Amino acid sequence: MERNVIIEISKTAIESLAMAGLPSPAAAFGASATATLPSLKIDESFSPVDIPGPDATARYTAEAEDEEGDGQRPLESSTYLVRGTIEEEAIPNLREEIAANPSIVNIYADVAIDVCLICPGSPPMGTDKDVEKLLCVERLRRSNMDGSRVLVAVVDTGVNMSYLNAHGKTPAFDAARSWTPPGGGTPGAQPVGHGTMCAFDVCIAAPKCTLLDISLLRSSASGFAGLLSDAVKAYRHLLNVMLAPRRPGESRSLVVNNSWGMFHPSWDFPVGHPGNYSDNINHPFNRIVSVLERSGADILFAAGNCGKDCPDGRCGGVVTKAIYGANGHPQVLSVAGVDVTGNRVGYSSQGPGRLTPRKPDICGFTHFKGSGVYPADGGTSAATPVVAGVVAAVRSRIPSTPLYKPDKLRKRVRTTAIDRGPAGWDGDYGWGIVNGCRLSQTRLPLVRTEAESAEVQKLFAEIVATIKPDDEREELPASRLAPEAVVPVTRA
Repeated sequence: MERNVIIEISKTAIESLAMAGLPSPAAAFGASATATLPSLKIDESFSPVDIPGPDATARYTAEAEDEEGDGQRPLESSTYLVRGTIEEEAIPNLREEIAANPSIVNIYADVAIDVCLICPGSPPMGTDKDVEKLLCVERLRRSNMDGSRVLVAVVDTGVNMSYLNAHGKTPAFDAARSWTPPGGGTPGAQPVGHGTMCAFDVCIAAPKCTLLDISLLRSSASGFAGLLSDAVKAYRHLLNVMLAPRRPGESRSLVVNNSWGMFHPSWDFPVGHPGNYSDNINHPFNRIVSVLERSGADILFAAGNCGKDCPDGRCGGVVTKAIYGANGHPQVLSVAGVDVTGNRVGYSSQGPGRLTPRKPDICGFTHFKGSGVYPADGGTSAATPVVAGVVAAVRSRIPSTPLYKPDKLRKRVRTTAIDRGPAGWDGDYGWGIVNGCRLSQTRLPLVRTEAESAEVQKLFAEIVATIKPDDEREELPASRLAPEAVVPVTRA
């Protein structure tokens, strides 16, 4: 049996092949690699993609990048990734075989990924209008928090803008900064499906955002929606967007919605293997998630749909520690699901997470009648874009800058949440339900340029230091929640 793999190659190895004028460096590398790994087969259609090497990831920041350029420059201490397949029986001995080939840094699981939809048969509870009320969208709008000047990347099956417009959602759309895999169709004109539902749900709280269609799950690989190798390429594109020169009048704010994930440990290499994804922060996809967040992007992942009460069939009965890999990354908001009454939906995956124990972070509303793509906008798939819309709304007033980086906003979302379950963090609800009412009170002077003086930077830093959750006087007690709420994850 063959397993999909990502092969990390040293920078010097792949660039020497390219300099030799070979038409396909990936194919040339594959020919040389089979000497030590005879069962390795390279996918020649997958062009090498550069990402920071393991030693560079922790220290890489966007501030170190020059503001000039086209956004395509190589990354410090980068390595290159190609993909392919390897025979199952070769996996236990990969350490020794990799050591015999100095061009190979490591070989990782190329995990299949899929969307996080809901348990079938359950009728919707409430509507998107109820969710608007629960999120205090009108109060957000009065605070100039509506998604204006904020890019929201819907990393999913694709977005259909005509459908959104016909259903009352009229966000801006940036086709030039969207992305599809080869043969993946036209950005903004994809078949109506899961990604269009997610885009609709983003627009509940951020109706004036600018959508990017990142049609990752248009891949047809192996019968699944996509592979992590596709996700690395999609995230490298988003990093290019963040590193490109800023356009006049825009802030460098990007919110990235991911309503997909891995469903079962059998899709991965074993825990403890250096090529593992679920528990390995050094996996290439987990590394590029970290780099994109350090560049200033707010990243959200669905917690998943492997909750113990009503797990998705793809979970195979595994319902403990089922928040895998990037879905529980320390630098993302991991989103669980509640219905409009504020109760956890039974399929919402429960913590602890694999990469970070205290995951999920937050709950979003799900399983409501909304986009019309499905009878209910459900799963952590819907909960995640609901929260992403709130994050985008806040970013329209407080853009992503060195003064208010993604970690500050994640902390703000957690500390203002409506607590549910046991006090503080718990595995069912995280820190609680996203609280648009209190987030609407968040304040910081807008920073519109990168050329602030040192005096202004110091003043802003002093202001940020005074913003603490206990400064807020108004909060929405759990007892005041209307009978309307949230839900679950993986092609969600």
